Amino acid sequence: MAECSRARVKEQFQQHGSPSTGSDEFHEGFFNDDGEPTFGEEDEDTLTVAVSAPPENEWYHGRLDRQGAEERLKQMNKPRSYLVRESDRKPGSYVLSFFGKTGINHFRITAVCGDFYIGGRRFDSLSDLIAHYTHLSDLLKHERLVNPVPPPEPVNDSKRVIAILPYTKMPDTDELTFQKGDIFFVHNELNEGWLWVTAHRTGEQGIVFEELVETLDDSIDPNSLCTIFLGGPESFLVRPSDNSPGDYSLFFHVNNQIQRFRIEKKGVRYVVGGRTFDCLDAVINRYRKEYIVEGHTLGQPVVKARSDAEEYASRKEVEHAEKIYATLRECREQSGLKKNQGVKMQGWLEKRSDKIKKWKCFYFVLMTEGSDTTLYFYDNPKRLKPKGLIDLSCTYLYMMHESLLERPNCFQLVERALPCLATTTYLSCSSTEDVQDWMAAIRPHCVAQNARAPKIERLKELRCLQISIMEAHRLPAKLVPSPYCIVCLNQVKTCRTKVQMSTDPVWDEEFLLDDIPPDVLTVSIQVWNKTKRSKDAQVAELTLELQNLANGEETETWYPLLGVTPVGDWGSMRLRIRYLDDLLMPKEEYSTLLDILLDSELTAVKALADRCHADRTPLAAALLRVFRHQRQEARLLQGMCEFEIGREDETSTLFRSATLTTTLMDLYMKAVCFGFLDAALSSIIHRLVESRQSCELNPSKMDNPNDACSNAEFLLEILDELTDAIFMSSDACPRTVRYICGCLQRSVMAKWPEERLVRTRVISGFIFLRLLCPAILNPRQFSLLPGLSPILFRAVFKSNALESSCWCLI
Repeated sequence: MAECSRARVKEQFQQHGSPSTGSDEFHEGFFNDDGEPTFGEEDEDTLTVAVSAPPENEWYHGRLDRQGAEERLKQMNKPRSYLVRESDRKPGSYVLSFFGKTGINHFRITAVCGDFYIGGRRFDSLSDLIAHYTHLSDLLKHERLVNPVPPPEPVNDSKRVIAILPYTKMPDTDELTFQKGDIFFVHNELNEGWLWVTAHRTGEQGIVFEELVETLDDSIDPNSLCTIFLGGPESFLVRPSDNSPGDYSLFFHVNNQIQRFRIEKKGVRYVVGGRTFDCLDAVINRYRKEYIVEGHTLGQPVVKARSDAEEYASRKEVEHAEKIYATLRECREQSGLKKNQGVKMQGWLEKRSDKIKKWKCFYFVLMTEGSDTTLYFYDNPKRLKPKGLIDLSCTYLYMMHESLLERPNCFQLVERALPCLATTTYLSCSSTEDVQDWMAAIRPHCVAQNARAPKIERLKELRCLQISIMEAHRLPAKLVPSPYCIVCLNQVKTCRTKVQMSTDPVWDEEFLLDDIPPDVLTVSIQVWNKTKRSKDAQVAELTLELQNLANGEETETWYPLLGVTPVGDWGSMRLRIRYLDDLLMPKEEYSTLLDILLDSELTAVKALADRCHADRTPLAAALLRVFRHQRQEARLLQGMCEFEIGREDETSTLFRSATLTTTLMDLYMKAVCFGFLDAALSSIIHRLVESRQSCELNPSKMDNPNDACSNAEFLLEILDELTDAIFMSSDACPRTVRYICGCLQRSVMAKWPEERLVRTRVISGFIFLRLLCPAILNPRQFSLLPGLSPILFRAVFKSNALESSCWCLI
């Protein structure tokens, strides 16, 4: 039993984490050597807290305003005293009022569909929440809940209703099936006449239509309306199952609770707990002799009779029952997430947290309710109970470079509802346009983050940072044998370099951080050491204040590194930085510039190609955003490719140099060709990762030179499969890309009609050199290997040989 209790505490801690960075928490065994949680995949269901809270009547005060709460805490006059109250400003939500070292703090508790959220964490009940911050975690740094403040008189504000008509739920919804006379405890009043309730008889949670129930008199004990309670302890009854027609449910009264057991009917037999019985009597007879619950057998049966609940409900005359059901059907059709007036944006996104590494797909809904805006996520659009929520009033939105998680089209939300807790949620979209749309919809509602934004009428501040991490010198060899860097904005991770196996590493990687949020004051470059068997460790850091950077100028400087443990010399790092802090005018002021850029001859774009070679990457990204928004990206790419062909004299160097045209094509193909890459390369790359056979042909790199023949045979086999897969996947290639390839072929054939292979070479220079080969070398950056693989290095090793062989096709 002790081990089970300890396991439950571990599971609870895994879900809820610790809100304090400096508290003594339950950390033993929670993460493996790779820094991953040791309990498998993330469980979205809330776990029961293994420890208990004081009784609710010792700390729950019902509806109470802030002033009243503070007066009761001061009267108690004990450190770390607390109470929970229903908000007087927003009925249905709650507030945890805490008297700590710094005075009285009020923390909002959001109640949604029977769940309670605080600081990005979810709890089954207020008692679980109180237990967690009493025994498992700090509320403030080194401060937990200790002294509950009892109310002046007992509070009972729970609302109860009783069914006056029966109802059968619709599949794949949160509705409940119930009979006339069933009793429910109401948690939330939802839109369109629905109530979120808990069924007293079964303990199930879900929604019921308010016209099918009516309020139950407070003087009536719900247990007095439940037949099985009248039978006393160890009484039981059997009835047909509500959820599985043809099966039965066995209800057993034990430990002042009702436990339900499913009796499954298979043919003419009945199955309970893996055992098969000939009839229902055989089930009852067995468990009258053997324990059905540890220490308990079936006692006296409850004889079927018309229950008091049915008698109570039948006394209420129900008029126009068919009209009520018709109204229910109408409300069901009109309700739902998509038709809610408060919905600002909705759609499918993939989500992961900063602790759990697996991505999961949820349906997200950005909803405004009064002055509050919340981002909910659901299993599917039909559900009304969310799997979780993010309160945007205390959330910070940050961009995220694809290098950080080796996944494109991502952004992150950092929720800071409690002073010492930051909960990071990573979200992944299917396209660049979706990322821009979601960030544009969420950004205005991040109230705390926008508080620092300059209040200039009709103008917006734009801050951009282009940072190149060049190299580092004199890193401690014993402490940092495998260094890599992480770029942070206000200590929030946004970019990451590749790992280098050197104490004088050369990264030469460039990152563009566009539209930096107004709350960001510093940019930090952290040096981490990559390890194979333990969690990666940060070893050094340098921090720059944005206000000290030269505006609009490019600087290249060596910066000293400060060690996490500041002992001795930690070396230095060379950075090339360009910082821009400017004001944007209203959109209509740029209409003339837009007309110039969209000129049919692309005169302005071609002029920029000659004058902005050093800034071609941010220029290309900006041009693509403009032309894609205007749905003219095909004209831009076709015109610039023809412009490049017109200036080229030799076919051997066509599209080989880095120009604005090639950068435009690189960015565009990377943005739209994920489906094509998945169809063409995914199966081959997974086979390479899973296979133990090498493709290496260089004798100096082979463990055994005698493997050359088998390696060559395997390489040829892979190349044949790869070539077939690429050409068989042509339909998966986006139509715009295929159209541009056709234009390229016609243009080069018109200029070099005598060159027989030029029409093939011009396509292979893009598709193979700039799309397929990078995807083979870095499959995770193209979402071809989404999960961490312990043998990823082997795949990359084999891909180098494979890439070299791909040149045969160019």
